[in-house]
Amino acid sequence: MTMTPTDPLPPDVAAALERGETIEAIKLLRASTGLGLKEAKDVVDGHRAGTARPRPSVASMISLPFAVAAALKAGNKLEAIRLMREQGGLGLKEAKDAVETFDRQDSAAGPADGAPGEVPRSRAGFWLVAALVAAALVLLARYLFGRPG
Repeated sequence: MTMTPTDPLPPDVAAALERGETIEAIKLLRASTGLGLKEAKDVVDGHRAGTARPRPSVASMISLPFAVAAALKAGNKLEAIRLMREQGGLGLKEAKDAVETFDRQDSAAGPADGAPGEVPRSRAGFWLVAALVAAALVLLARYLFGRPG
């Protein structure tokens, strides 16, 4: 969720601020946007000062920056988190959550053997060839060793 400085806070957050419940407003903002504690506090403080601008939540990120994805693919999760903090402007927890979410989704998708959208090939052809070779070996053995004489 991306908001501009002129966007209002979610209604429940604004209501908590009107009641003077700053901590509750921060909790509600974190729950509705996925921001970290420091980021949500900065937004609430900025809103009170007239300069609020929340960053997008981790859940709203569609993909990771290339360098982050490359570090993750290389098996360097700590480097991926560091780069995510740098390039995504996130706190430690948010960067870690984003990298781990991407890693889980990528692992669940399995290895990419072909182009995007390509249906993986079946291994049935291998088994068919193996069965034919086995049958040919059996026939050859019968021919060579099955003849009397």
